[in-house]
Amino acid sequence: MKSMMLFYRLIVICFFVNFLVQAATLRPINKKNNIVKITDENKNTRTYYHLEKGNEMVFSNLEEFVEDPNETYSIKVITRAKISPNSNSNKIFGIELNILEDGIERNKVLKYKKGVSTAKKSSKSGFNFTQAGFWFDELKNIKNSEILIKLIDGSPPVDVRVVINPINFRSSDNILYPVNKEKTLKVLYKEELDDPDYKKSKGWYQLDTDSDMQYKIKGPKQIRVLIRNVLSEDSNLDMYGFLLRENGRYINEYLFTPESSNKEAHFIIDDEKFALSKYDSFFFNVPEGYNYYTFKSNNNKDTMLLKVQSYKDKK
Repeated sequence: MKSMMLFYRLIVICFFVNFLVQAATLRPINKKNNIVKITDENKNTRTYYHLEKGNEMVFSNLEEFVEDPNETYSIKVITRAKISPNSNSNKIFGIELNILEDGIERNKVLKYKKGVSTAKKSSKSGFNFTQAGFWFDELKNIKNSEILIKLIDGSPPVDVRVVINPINFRSSDNILYPVNKEKTLKVLYKEELDDPDYKKSKGWYQLDTDSDMQYKIKGPKQIRVLIRNVLSEDSNLDMYGFLLRENGRYINEYLFTPESSNKEAHFIIDDEKFALSKYDSFFFNVPEGYNYYTFKSNNNKDTMLLKVQSYKDKK
């Protein structure tokens, strides 16, 4: 029995050692960003970098933080703002994330509304920090990649942590369907613009102010949410998005910038064609047991298509 316990303990230790070897916190190249040590909700002390109004945070030496620059990597951007430990309200803050990869820019405006957490500065300062705002992205060529982060207009200063980690690729396991009966839609798109035929992507549902979407999901499970904005000639939205609740509790507000699809993505209802934006997506983990997830449009002008899939790690 003791040998078996030692065996399992060794597996756990090896897992965490392997994780620590692979994951790394990126360090900005500019010297204006002061180091901030924050002890988080799990009593772990992490390194963040402080971002003030008018400054920017630049990461351009990514290959120095990884073992194999030829692998595909994920970056996780974590942001927090200072907040009074007795605050009963949420604090709004946000960043503009610019990723340059192989000469192509990807821009995201990430805005968060977060309440107080137990996270504190390691040296006593009398302030707590908000719950963390997260964003994941993917880099396929880190040798020719650069990350730039700055505050959005009106945001208070924030502390930023960027973690890079090799991607353990996942494959789609199953399309999930809402608890209420809704009309499923097919998205049509081309792999290449000169392709004669369109490919089909099933399992999409329309989300707007008149049609909240709710899913009953048994965990533990990895979930991917894909989202597209329905474009129109008179649409000039800077952002679109939705609110997500878990078992009635607020999780987050997700906002995306609508960009026209370069694959002619669209769907058809009653012979009418509706153009779609490029898709955005994110993953989250469902805890053990049955859980209910409700998606609600955050703007009465937004019309979106939503697809929810379960994922599993490739073996």
